[in-house]
Amino acid sequence: MLASELSLLFRRRRTRVLLVLLFLAPWLMGYIIFQFGGGQGGQGPNFVNLVTHNAVFLVLASVSSLLPLLFPLSVSLIAADAIAGEASLGTLRYLLVVPVSRIKLLSNKLLAALVFVLVISVGVAVSGLVAGVIMFPAGRVLLLSGQTTSFAHGVLLAFFASVLVATSLVSVAGIGLAISTFTDVPVGATLGALGVVILSEILSNITQVRGIWPLLPTNYWLSFADVFRNPISYGGIGKDLVNQGIWLVFAFSLAAARFLSKDVTS
Repeated sequence: MLASELSLLFRRRRTRVLLVLLFLAPWLMGYIIFQFGGGQGGQGPNFVNLVTHNAVFLVLASVSSLLPLLFPLSVSLIAADAIAGEASLGTLRYLLVVPVSRIKLLSNKLLAALVFVLVISVGVAVSGLVAGVIMFPAGRVLLLSGQTTSFAHGVLLAFFASVLVATSLVSVAGIGLAISTFTDVPVGATLGALGVVILSEILSNITQVRGIWPLLPTNYWLSFADVFRNPISYGGIGKDLVNQGIWLVFAFSLAAARFLSKDVTS
């Protein structure tokens, strides 16, 4: 059943358009940096200014630039469509006729969304690395802690970082799936999931609510940069993994509670 969900997901034109746009983003960013140089960075390590020194940093600049909005938007579109999209098309009740439990159907929808998360994160990393090698130097990599490492090791670290970025997005997939069980309007579910992300990012910049920062799904999103330190700092990474796991379990539990009791009429 999972294979069927994945086949359906990646055969959709919308999914293909999303993948093309995301995979082109590193090339556009690399071209702009190549032509005009790096700009001033915002929150977190400024990988954009480091791109001209080494191709590996185009991978990190790409994923860190897409992480605040475009990655969550893409994941929200896919996850929110999982149930709400089927309901809006009138195909959900036909899926439930198949002798498969609702919880298994919901689980496969979530797994398909998580596979999509991994594909876009690693895919952007591959695209960024290829674009970076073509446009920028590919020598030894200067780590954020001041040491240098080989280009091959830098590439491995960059792909490790991209996997961590994928794990940081599992909460968005879970939230999108949960909201999709409460509505038959995919756009509404998408906006709801994206709204949670934006609200989290806003709250993470308000010092008056510092006490709830560790609970926000986006609080540790920049921890992937710690893999470019020697030794690697796993404190923030570990907190992000725990936080994402909690959000995923909570969101899936909410989705299951709603979906198992939902009266499907369309």
